[in-house]
Amino acid sequence: MVTNQEKFFYGIGASANGIKTDAFTYFLLFFYSNIIGLSPGLSSLAIFIALCVDAVTDPLMGVISDRTNHKNGRRHPYFLLGILPMSLSYFMLFAINSDWGFSQTQLFLWMLIFTIFTRLGITLFDVPHRSLGSEMSQSYSERTSIFSWRELLQTAGGLTNALLAYSVFFRATNEYKVGLLNPEPWIYYGITGACLMAIVVLITYFGTLHYKHNRNAVQSYSLGDLIKQILTALKNRNFILFFFGYLFIASSWGISSSLQLYVTTYFWEFETSMLTFFIPIYAFATFSAFLILNLFSSKFEKRNLLMIAIFIAAFINALPFPLAIFGLLPEFGSWILFFATAPFLFVTSTGLVASAIIRESMLGDISDEVQLNTGFGQEGLMYASSSFIGKLNTGLGILLSGLLLELINFPQGQDAIPDANQIFNLALTQGPFVSLLMIIPFFIFYFYKIDRKRHNEIISEIKKKL
Repeated sequence: MVTNQEKFFYGIGASANGIKTDAFTYFLLFFYSNIIGLSPGLSSLAIFIALCVDAVTDPLMGVISDRTNHKNGRRHPYFLLGILPMSLSYFMLFAINSDWGFSQTQLFLWMLIFTIFTRLGITLFDVPHRSLGSEMSQSYSERTSIFSWRELLQTAGGLTNALLAYSVFFRATNEYKVGLLNPEPWIYYGITGACLMAIVVLITYFGTLHYKHNRNAVQSYSLGDLIKQILTALKNRNFILFFFGYLFIASSWGISSSLQLYVTTYFWEFETSMLTFFIPIYAFATFSAFLILNLFSSKFEKRNLLMIAIFIAAFINALPFPLAIFGLLPEFGSWILFFATAPFLFVTSTGLVASAIIRESMLGDISDEVQLNTGFGQEGLMYASSSFIGKLNTGLGILLSGLLLELINFPQGQDAIPDANQIFNLALTQGPFVSLLMIIPFFIFYFYKIDRKRHNEIISEIKKKL
């Protein structure tokens, strides 16, 4: 039985990834395109290259972590190794200033280098951290509870980062009505996020250290055995369904998230100060998903809960755009419009958070099935896939968003004033188009087959072989 205190100390570490994800999803492209002056195409290319590096380092980190034999276990040593590259590189990303007179090539290289090293630091920590959550319990239902704490605190990290951004660093001034266009606070935004990431990783390291030896010591394997085990794991039918289902969710929602600042500013015409009040909506949505799943996860199958969450998120997300086009919503830029759109955001976010929690729990069950088939627990390799796809949420989303901005000739710089067609296309993409993409994983996860009964059979068979 894992106590709530232990779940908290485990989950708080995910706040580091939450801070990074919030910054990379909502602020990074905007900062380099509108403040520093790097073209959206080059900005998105830097993100894409860093993502390609992740395609190698994430599974490699999973394999290394699975086969580490250290006095502090096979997960915890990498928590400490990830702190310096993640925090220092994150700070350097936002330390750059447009007054330095860098060329487009120099700006691109600066962004590329520190994006890669920030992601590398997150990989060193996050892949073993996700794997540890699966190893803390083999219970079908308790895993969902563990990962609900992780998702709750990861979201809390991202929302704290957003709250500081909108209410402290980027408040509107007489000179900058849109506070995000003020170039001066960005360096302080960067150093604050870097320090917070380092602190929460240290907390989760010491708070979960007693779980360092929750698996048997790693055995020696030949290269042939290693390759065979990895291929067996990656060919698992339920894992393949998980991978592609999650891939469509991450890609579609990444597009929406990357364009959100543009759409809320130029389509909905909300002032920066108003964006601060989206934060409690996200917070209540996350807490609602946390409560709902802790209430129903022991009564319903994970697949069914996931499909319901995906459908609700996709359907509700598509509604505000057509309502606005047909004049069924209040005046743009008004507080009345804000309160009119808030319920759509709340329900959509609740569905997305619930789906994220369930997916992480499902991956632990898939890891058990892989262990039964290979004779070796490969949670690191499994959760490396989740970490990588999660980064697609920002990476592929920013890539596609940047290309879209280039395609419609969206203006760059602090004085950007897009025309009506550009604004329309952005809003259309973020709303109905994203929802259409999100419906695809609804059908993919229908074929997922590990239910409560099957998982109990898997655990029983594993115990017989030990």
